[in-house]
Amino acid sequence: MLRKSVSKYSMSAIFATGLALAVAAEAQAQTVLRFADYGPNRGSRAEEQMWFADELAKRTDGRVRIEFHWGGALLSATGMFDGIASGVAAMGAITAAYFPQQLYAYSVGDAMIAVPDSVASSMALYEMGTSDEQMLAEFDRSGLVYIANYTVGPIQFICTGGPIGSLDDLRGKKIRYSGDIGKVLEQLGANAVPLPLPETYQGLDTGLVDCAQTYAYTAVSYKLFEVTNQYLDVNWATLGSNGVLMNKSQFEALGEEDQQVLRELGREFTERLARRIEGDNREVIENFRAGYEGRTIDVVTPGPEEIARLDELGQPFVDEWVARGASVGADGARLLETYRTLTTKYATEAQE
Repeated sequence: MLRKSVSKYSMSAIFATGLALAVAAEAQAQTVLRFADYGPNRGSRAEEQMWFADELAKRTDGRVRIEFHWGGALLSATGMFDGIASGVAAMGAITAAYFPQQLYAYSVGDAMIAVPDSVASSMALYEMGTSDEQMLAEFDRSGLVYIANYTVGPIQFICTGGPIGSLDDLRGKKIRYSGDIGKVLEQLGANAVPLPLPETYQGLDTGLVDCAQTYAYTAVSYKLFEVTNQYLDVNWATLGSNGVLMNKSQFEALGEEDQQVLRELGREFTERLARRIEGDNREVIENFRAGYEGRTIDVVTPGPEEIARLDELGQPFVDEWVARGASVGADGARLLETYRTLTTKYATEAQE
């Protein structure tokens, strides 16, 4: 009886040990990628990023999963480049306008030019980010891998105070901006104030700024509508150079199959989000016109002559951006030409 009892105990111990080893092996095989985002965990982009994370876990059979750090908890908007390159975060949402020297080639999507639509421009940047030699070399030098693009839609302005009926009414206003739009605002007589998007609500609420360069969906996700009463539906150029970048070493540590999954998901995410943002932006503007969450937001849409004026004011800064390429060893003219060509290609395909 004693021998039989010992045997049963031994078998139980062996089973328990084996199970523990199997669980440990599974945990060890799982790769957790820390994803830093300076934005909140709400709104269109956040929801699509969570879709991306769910799909990544599903398509890799749980081998790779994402751990989100929202609202700048891990890295701020201006700390994102160094933080991803150094491996503080494996992946992150990055805005090229904050890193004009390091991400010159990628910033072509921020050129002050009108684009056919947000989906076309976003897909054009995705194609360049995964195939253009200059852009690939730029990412590689920085220890980064391009994964996806996310669009914000055309540039708009949300304001407090007196009525704004035209671009001339921006004269003397303190306006939050990012990218070269600040130079165009100064040409209109405005006071351009560089301010990260996460700090914009407080800036509008305290009077630090009177208006903010924004986009319809971010006016909702960052709750800017709570402290404003004017919306200028400019619908002009876009700051398209926003995307998901990954630490190169951590990307290469993944198996080839999982790298390919990330690549495929990056393209799907880029198109999904661009289409969603276009729809969300239209819906938000209509909601503002009708009254949103008990607040009346006056929506003003400038006429075509105003947009032509913006094109004219923006052209010198487009030329300036092209010329600046020489200082970083890049061919700005070729980058801009490629971007225009691809944007037109995707817009044409959408109409066929």
